[in-house]
Amino acid sequence: MKILLGYCVEKEHYHDYYVTLLPLGLISIASYLSNGGYDVVLANFSKKSTEQIIKEITHIKPQLIGFSLFTHNRSITLHIVNKIKLLFPNSVIVLGGPHATFLDKEILQRYPSVDCIVEGEGEAAMLAIIKNIEQGKPPRHAIINMHSVNDVNNIPYPSRFNGTLYNVNVNEQYKYIITSRGCYNNCTFCDSPTFWGKKVRFREVDDVVEELETIYRKYGIIYFSMRDDNFTVRKDRVQELSHKMIRKKLYMMWNCQARVDAIDESMLIGMKKAGLEHIQYGVESGSEKILASYNKKTTIDTIIHAASITRKVGIYLSIYLMVGMKGEDYNDIKKTKKLLAVILPGDSIVSPVALYPGTKLYEDEKKNGAISDSIWFNNNDAGIFLRNEPVIKEWMNELLMATYTLRDKAWYKAKDFAMHKKIVGDCWVTDIMEGDYYFDNELYPEAAAIYGKVIKNIPDNPWGYMRNGKLHFTMGDYETAMESFNDVTKIVPNYYGGWLKFAQSCIALGLNKKAKKAIDKALQLNPYEERINALNSLLKNNRRK
Repeated sequence: MKILLGYCVEKEHYHDYYVTLLPLGLISIASYLSNGGYDVVLANFSKKSTEQIIKEITHIKPQLIGFSLFTHNRSITLHIVNKIKLLFPNSVIVLGGPHATFLDKEILQRYPSVDCIVEGEGEAAMLAIIKNIEQGKPPRHAIINMHSVNDVNNIPYPSRFNGTLYNVNVNEQYKYIITSRGCYNNCTFCDSPTFWGKKVRFREVDDVVEELETIYRKYGIIYFSMRDDNFTVRKDRVQELSHKMIRKKLYMMWNCQARVDAIDESMLIGMKKAGLEHIQYGVESGSEKILASYNKKTTIDTIIHAASITRKVGIYLSIYLMVGMKGEDYNDIKKTKKLLAVILPGDSIVSPVALYPGTKLYEDEKKNGAISDSIWFNNNDAGIFLRNEPVIKEWMNELLMATYTLRDKAWYKAKDFAMHKKIVGDCWVTDIMEGDYYFDNELYPEAAAIYGKVIKNIPDNPWGYMRNGKLHFTMGDYETAMESFNDVTKIVPNYYGGWLKFAQSCIALGLNKKAKKAIDKALQLNPYEERINALNSLLKNNRRK
């Protein structure tokens, strides 16, 4: 049986990096089924037109077709589903994901082309559907909920997928990691507790380390991102993972998300020594009143403390903010601006309060009669906001500008790095950050000394060589740059970036034959990277002249 698991987005989102990536849940299902012996095609249609998508599906000829349905891609996905059913009337079409989960009955009623909707987690449900098809009992007009997977260690991680990939850049997809499912909290704007459940199920640390080793050694990924709803909720587990990454000599930088009430200084130090360079906190607001409306169960003092120890340890700090809660006024915005001046984030993402099915905010608006499920079928908007007054956008811009004006104070400087070394001790991440500070400020001898220290002390760490190569390339010392990037290709031979940078240095030195070999290798590792393709075109044009 040929199984297609796909994802598509609206044309307006073609250039949105995060929206065009495959949902991690879809990759997890694909890995689970492919490791179970099934013939699975995992397809990212996010930059394809309707005509192109239909053409590709016609070529694949799947019997079972599953699509991830989110609020932002509902219109294009349902449009594609209708067309597919006309071409393959005997196929079984399944929708899953949060939008499908929380609007299942409405979707089945309006779209007869949809045979089945999976509520919540999809691995066991998709397997059940396959078994029914194999027994000659394909589901029609069905809703399947197999409940949560108790032991998430039984699910092969995404990079163990062994089926067929279509238009999937593994260099980007596999660097996003999830080590747990579920969330203890119940924020009013979030559907995670409803979708994944409030019981948090954790993967074994050794399984996570194995995944990191796989993406590092097999795919050459040297930077990854933990996307758990709250990665730091179990501090002992985070410390164990950090220690094992250090022992395994996994010299990868990474970032994660966390709640401000789920961190401490000791844990942050351990995480940084294991490569953490950036953390994102869900702050939402600087107003206690608004925080209570979100049911955040955090305080301003907790936010300030979290930011303080993050800066003390020397991890880049960014925050998420929201604007437009009911009852929010300019006094609340001023309190948020005041908080920004205290915590000094290097970056912030500011979003309007949106209404998504499955959230308490959405359900409350339905009860009040302000909204109904039919709204999602009567317009094509990517999202619907709680408040639409023009002042909301003004407040958002004001908070973004406030963050921007604080950047000079927020970014770490020489005196900060001295403090970080005192608190954390010897740490290669601190060294790389300090070297980058000197590099950005054109203090090249200082930057070279710091990068050289990393190379000398940790010769199998690719980051020292990468930064040293970049520095010397900028200085016009292409010979040293080429040597540094060549060292990267030896340490992490499957990292396409090392080959790309090596090729650029070769071209600068007029070594076009060496450059061509390096570009061919980079293309083999990552055919989707625009810089590699541009450099390949440049070499071809040079040969024609």
